[in-house]
Amino acid sequence: MTARRQVRVRQLALATVLVAVVTSAAVAVAVTTPNRLTLFGATFAILLFLAMFGLVTNAWSTARTERNLHGKLEQLARSARELGTRTSHQERTLERIERTGRVAAAAASLRGVMPQVGEESESRRAPHVLFVTSNGSGMGHIARCAAILRHSENVLSGRILTLSTAADIVRRSGYDVGYFPSPSQTERGVEWWRRSFTRRLLEEAEVHRPDVIVFDGTSVYAPLTDVAEFVDVPLVWLRRGLWRAGVDLRQVKRWNEIVSEVITPGDIGESKETAPEPFRDATWVSPISLASTNRPSRDDALRMLGLDPERRYALIQLSGGNGDGSATRAAVEAVSAENGILPVVARSPLFRADGIVGAAILDAPFPLVDFAAAWEFTITGAGYNSVHESLHSGVPGIFVPSNTTLTDDQVRRAESIADIGAGLCARGMGSIAEMVSQISQEKTRECLRAVIDSLNVDNGADEAGERILSFCRHQ
Repeated sequence: MTARRQVRVRQLALATVLVAVVTSAAVAVAVTTPNRLTLFGATFAILLFLAMFGLVTNAWSTARTERNLHGKLEQLARSARELGTRTSHQERTLERIERTGRVAAAAASLRGVMPQVGEESESRRAPHVLFVTSNGSGMGHIARCAAILRHSENVLSGRILTLSTAADIVRRSGYDVGYFPSPSQTERGVEWWRRSFTRRLLEEAEVHRPDVIVFDGTSVYAPLTDVAEFVDVPLVWLRRGLWRAGVDLRQVKRWNEIVSEVITPGDIGESKETAPEPFRDATWVSPISLASTNRPSRDDALRMLGLDPERRYALIQLSGGNGDGSATRAAVEAVSAENGILPVVARSPLFRADGIVGAAILDAPFPLVDFAAAWEFTITGAGYNSVHESLHSGVPGIFVPSNTTLTDDQVRRAESIADIGAGLCARGMGSIAEMVSQISQEKTRECLRAVIDSLNVDNGADEAGERILSFCRHQ
């Protein structure tokens, strides 16, 4: 209430009191000496009092309204600082509501009724996980999921739905694998792909009834969050670290709005302590790979691959960002120049090895790391799998990092393993021959193996499996 309004209210109140006194006197006179004049005077005084009382009441009400409005304005001013956060939250809530509607529409198009996920059949002995992977530039995503299943087979069962064209080779090795084409493999647009992928995920949930969905990729697809919310199962993000600078980190920073948990497999090039701040808020486990301690001996591995155990071999597997063949040809030439070691090029759905001469061409079985004892050394990309399979299998390698990967900082990984003396880094085709010349020396390989043995890097596949198990309803 302003000072001027306060004075006005007080003046009106005082005038009303005076009128009330006059009115009382006029009424008293009219009662004692009733006549027309006294009755008229009393009536006029009463009407004047009522008018004055109304003015005072109105002024007081106006003042009170003004005071309340002032308080509201102050409250709005305080709330303005939080407006951005509230608006974002409301928008995200609306997005979730809209997503639920989209998923419900897709579910309605399926035959039958969606089951209540979690109503377990008596025949299932282990919690069931639906692994979903992006395509990526190599086999890193699908191989990590397969590694968790392999090392957790006693506690978890699972299926892999992948966007990778390597689905067939993984399926042939005994894994339950489904394939769905990535957006780049279709010509109908992103929106059509999202609807189709949503329907496929709903079908997977209906048939396989997972207790948890695990996604391995660098960006969680909207259909995944939609379907996980709709069927009411936890969504876990298996997210490799060591991202290149400049990559969009919006999902990384708000992961807890998208998924239930983030599991980050350890990396020789990065630890939780050295990772950028947004990546530290995750569950970190030891590096994950398909490498197993139950591997065939050198001679057995060579016989199983159809190679002569009397010869010595170097494996060349350069895809996943080095897939144009030029690096492979340079590696074949460099190994061929060394006496006594024969180059073997691994052929896969990601690298057809067309036009490669001077080397044995191997249709790579999955997982190829099971035959690690067959090689004197390897020449591979510096992707997550290649580097950590070397550390877990003890086979020294030359790592050729790619600069074409979208998020994976292969240069930093290759330089990191070279810095600690557990491998060699070939920065470009020009240095491949030099690195091959070094690693062809038995003394160099012995030094590399000694460092790898001293590191004693644990395989975190079973750790990741245990963490995923904690999200399953049936343990």
